[in-house]
Amino acid sequence: MPRLGADGAPPVLPIASLLVGAAALVFAGVLVLLAPGAFTAYLGTPRVVALNHVYTLLFVGLVFVGTLQQLPAVMFVTRLAWPRLGWATLPLFFAGGVAVVVGFFRTFDPAWLAPGAAAVSLAMLAMLVQLVRTAAQRWPKDPGSHALLLSAAFLTLAVLLGFTLASARTTPALAARVGYPVQLHLTVGLFGAFLLGIVGSGQKLLSMFALSKGGPQWRVRCATYAVSAAVLLEALTAFARLRDPGVALALLAVGCFFQAWEVLGILKRRLRKKLEAPIERYVLAHAFLPLAGLALLFGQGGAAAILFLVGFVGLAVSGMLVKILSFLTWTWQFAGAATGGVSGGAPLLRDLVRNELEPLITWGLAVAALALAGATIWRLSVLASVSGAATLLGGAALLLQAGHVVGVTVRAKRRLAAAAAGKLAKAAGVEDAHA
Repeated sequence: MPRLGADGAPPVLPIASLLVGAAALVFAGVLVLLAPGAFTAYLGTPRVVALNHVYTLLFVGLVFVGTLQQLPAVMFVTRLAWPRLGWATLPLFFAGGVAVVVGFFRTFDPAWLAPGAAAVSLAMLAMLVQLVRTAAQRWPKDPGSHALLLSAAFLTLAVLLGFTLASARTTPALAARVGYPVQLHLTVGLFGAFLLGIVGSGQKLLSMFALSKGGPQWRVRCATYAVSAAVLLEALTAFARLRDPGVALALLAVGCFFQAWEVLGILKRRLRKKLEAPIERYVLAHAFLPLAGLALLFGQGGAAAILFLVGFVGLAVSGMLVKILSFLTWTWQFAGAATGGVSGGAPLLRDLVRNELEPLITWGLAVAALALAGATIWRLSVLASVSGAATLLGGAALLLQAGHVVGVTVRAKRRLAAAAAGKLAKAAGVEDAHA
């Protein structure tokens, strides 16, 4: 397996991206607390749409694109193409995401939306080319890697569709030609990008952290096919005026079912009986999939989207964020160093995490999803306030956890380096005395 930092981008790039993504979750909690009543009425208001993009672009999106600077080298067993490209694409993605959020807050202001959407689109196109070029060096054959490639393609398509939606608001000719495919934008983003990203990377990472090797991979392949077919059907519905009596939704449900089944399969054959808390949170996230489906069956589309995005995606991404950040920071500081390795005194990965913060993250985000979904169903602003407070608590705990992981690892490296330098100085003094 390639060593992180040697075969991927400079580790500071994904590490910074994950830290900023965790900070965006704190910001999301503050925004909900400032206007809880916005979630008790129509969910297409500028404030709600802006908050949605804080979550999708600045939290989940930044974590996703940050991991794309390191994870492909591990999954594809090769070197990342153009490893320094992230110095341009990650800041461009972040700046564009901020501009998009500001544009929505300013009542769909095209002066912010258009350049913001263009910046995010350009960044994603560049990262997609980088990912495909990386895969072409040693084309992966496993379905998990294929799902990751497709998820990056769908995220690029989602931001391009967002650019189209922003442009259609100010260009009547474009609106007349392509319409306003909001449903397609949501399907491509939530399921094509986020679900398949979790399917692909989660299958690899959960197997690694749970010590679960081997096993069939057809469930990952089935989930990928089902979601891809649903996106295609949504596209035909939006642009070819094809009538869809619910087949796309059924295909998305099938994709979610196979993903949950794959997680259960990995857990059944794992060697590590006690999972670490971030991995437990990733597993718990899948309990929100049937809850989202149930809300949809009862005609609560807004609640279903919240349960999927905040519950399933939020919990899964936050769990993997902690483990990926631990792995990245440890390898950045210790892999290949003279003080590296357990025998050299480096801490274990599990020792980098403050265990008391993990329940705050898990239950904060879980309560946030349930309360916000309840606020949209029963039109109760008090539940939205509870959700905002829970998001703020969970996000703050996640940010503290991320900062602690980086800080404790860097300090451990400095202590070991100082100790090694002291030993060398002592040995040199002994030699001089003998001389």
